[in-house]
Amino acid sequence: MQAPRPAAAPLDSVQIAARHPIVRKHPTPAFFEGILLGNGDIGVCVTLRPDALGLHIGKNDSWDIRVSEDHVQHVKPFRELLDLWKRAGEEAKRRGQPEMTYLESNIDFFREYSVRTQTSYRKPWPRPWPCGIVWLHWDSRMVRVLDQTLDISTGVLRITLEHDDLRGHVRNFLLTCFVSREGNHISVASDSPAPILSLAYIPNRDPQAKLPDPELTAEPGRFTAYQHFPATAPTDAEPDPPRTPQDSAFALEARLAGQWSAQLTARRSVLLTAASPQPLRLDLALFTRRDDKDPAVRARAEAARLAAQPLDPARKASAAHWHAFWKKSAVAFTDRELEAIWYRNQYFLACCLKPGVVAPGLFGNWTSGNIGTAWHGDYHMNYNTQQVWWGVFSSNHAEQHEPYTRLVENLMPMAEWNAREQFGLPGAYFPHTAYPVPSNVNPYPAPPWGYEICETPWTVQSLWWEYLYTLDETYLRRVYPMLRAATDFLIAFLTREDDGKYHIVPTVSPENWGATVDFRLNKDCIIDLALTEFLLDAILQASQLLGRDTDLRPRWQEVRTNLAPYPEIDGPYGKVWLDILNAPPEYVYNVPVTLAPVFPAEQVGLGKHPELLELARRTAKTVRLEGGNDLVWQPLARARLGILDLDWFKREVAYCLTRLGNSNDRVRQIGGRYRDETNFDFMMHMGVWTENLSLPAVLNECLLQSYDGVIRLFPNTHRLGPASFRDLRAAGAFLVSASWNGHAVTAVTIRSEKGARARIANPWPERRTTVRSEAKAVPAVERQGILEFDTAHGGVYSLLIS
Repeated sequence: MQAPRPAAAPLDSVQIAARHPIVRKHPTPAFFEGILLGNGDIGVCVTLRPDALGLHIGKNDSWDIRVSEDHVQHVKPFRELLDLWKRAGEEAKRRGQPEMTYLESNIDFFREYSVRTQTSYRKPWPRPWPCGIVWLHWDSRMVRVLDQTLDISTGVLRITLEHDDLRGHVRNFLLTCFVSREGNHISVASDSPAPILSLAYIPNRDPQAKLPDPELTAEPGRFTAYQHFPATAPTDAEPDPPRTPQDSAFALEARLAGQWSAQLTARRSVLLTAASPQPLRLDLALFTRRDDKDPAVRARAEAARLAAQPLDPARKASAAHWHAFWKKSAVAFTDRELEAIWYRNQYFLACCLKPGVVAPGLFGNWTSGNIGTAWHGDYHMNYNTQQVWWGVFSSNHAEQHEPYTRLVENLMPMAEWNAREQFGLPGAYFPHTAYPVPSNVNPYPAPPWGYEICETPWTVQSLWWEYLYTLDETYLRRVYPMLRAATDFLIAFLTREDDGKYHIVPTVSPENWGATVDFRLNKDCIIDLALTEFLLDAILQASQLLGRDTDLRPRWQEVRTNLAPYPEIDGPYGKVWLDILNAPPEYVYNVPVTLAPVFPAEQVGLGKHPELLELARRTAKTVRLEGGNDLVWQPLARARLGILDLDWFKREVAYCLTRLGNSNDRVRQIGGRYRDETNFDFMMHMGVWTENLSLPAVLNECLLQSYDGVIRLFPNTHRLGPASFRDLRAAGAFLVSASWNGHAVTAVTIRSEKGARARIANPWPERRTTVRSEAKAVPAVERQGILEFDTAHGGVYSLLIS
């Protein structure tokens, strides 16, 4: 009995992360060529002009929280909306245009209703609010930027500069920047006297926002900034609403070591001027009212505490927290480009996401001016928000999902209001968009996108994932009411027709077709059907595990068994799935909606409904996508089908790469919503698209799949090359480690956290495989290539070839 050759030593993810620094050899003055720092809450983009270093500061909960609710009075009950929709369809037919799409835009009275229900969303608030920019100035005649190196294993940026005093003396000096991983602390320090002339703080202002002006103070060696965020939106009748307990704010306090004079400038900014070259140490403390009821007092105390302590222990403590993060899991690829994609995006995600903070919106915590504010920087619940968390479970960072769970809990009152008031139905209907603000009113109840039925099961999907991957029953009890509420709505909304099938009508394909005549393209959207299947499977299993709602299970099962089939068509390359019933073939989609049964709904894949595998693969290979919204979703679905070409994947990532080091949304082709006149880069400079920081999920799915309860090792190896991983998380609360030499699996170890029964596709199907734990044989059976064996809580198991 022998094991395949094991790896020489466990993978050290800290060392591997350190070999993928982000390096610049020249000034980087623009935001989108800067270097990103963060601690999961505070975000900083560091830019270097030839004459200054800039800190563009943001925070997940630094928001203009006002919501205008005047649109609510215009929202029609669903039955009245359907009457309006039908009238619009009749008008289109009267015009001789029965094929008309986007009735809500093309028929005047329907458009007028849609506009009225968007009046709140068209306001400039709410939105993320930047915490300002700090500039450290030097004389560009004397100082030259030599190197910027970000060590992603520690989150520390080191900037090497050359100082020529123009009197014959030339030397290098070092600036070190970091954001404390577990504190509200931003640090910049030099290793020696630095020729810093002055510091300026420029608060964010936007006249259109009509916010109170920031409150600034400046004293020798310190400055403060305080931005008040009213909870009440201004109206014509009350342009300056009174303060309320629901208001928010951020407070920033900075301390500078050494001798500095201070002034508030005529430009309403802060300026501190150095007395002479001196060692630089800048400590900034940043708090919001969510952190402390009096963030100004808290920031003052924390800045004073930090400034009084040596800096090195704080830097080391932050690095230690980063090391703890990295040690949760590891991957190693011979292909260093793939490896860099995994580690850099894990770093970026950890910079804007961690437990206990506000969930990041579209652009996370990196903001400056209007950067990061498109679409209010909100939560879009038709993939953008959910995609952020697609890789956290398999990467063994289930803790990162905590802000999303709270987000869904916070949305429940609004979702229940939507179901009750808009639809007259039980349960919860989750909104198209949402904000981290104190309002329970649906901000976008407008047709058509406010009626994407898929968004309800999609919003609660990852709640079930967290249970599957951790087997935490306490967590399941916490989220079960949300799963149940979403189920209640769908069961009530579905319609059983004469064919005995349950249909979803009307609905809207995600950002395709809009409202159409006689619901021609508004019935049985494939992602609605597939995610409804997912949710019904989840609620059936959850109710059994918890012993709840036994009387409802027969109804849920009956609907699950009789859901309408996925829409399909014979296209030029053979039969493929469509996004919605009656859609034409070869349409250019914005997202891979036709692959929804594969992902995110997890109804078809390797080992699951093999009779549909060929159809799914043909759909994946021939789907036409405009680009900009598919960078993670499309390759992830291909990996689930075992057909992802990783060279193609690298090219797609490179095409969307920014100089920041992340990949943003970039248009790929015309024919759908875009034309030759379209600027293909129009989304590239909106902000840091947090959705694409989930790129590691794609690589995880090439290394390990387990969504159906069967662990599959290296299920997608097309142009993968040799690779290894340690402690990727599998469904069933297993941590799996394995290696691939480019031809075969060469080592497998499984650690069981909860003592569940393990099921694993035999990695050596032509050989007899045995299981051992602590040098003892473990009874295992193999059925149709699947090894099964019982595990103990905390047990470690190795697979061996007999």
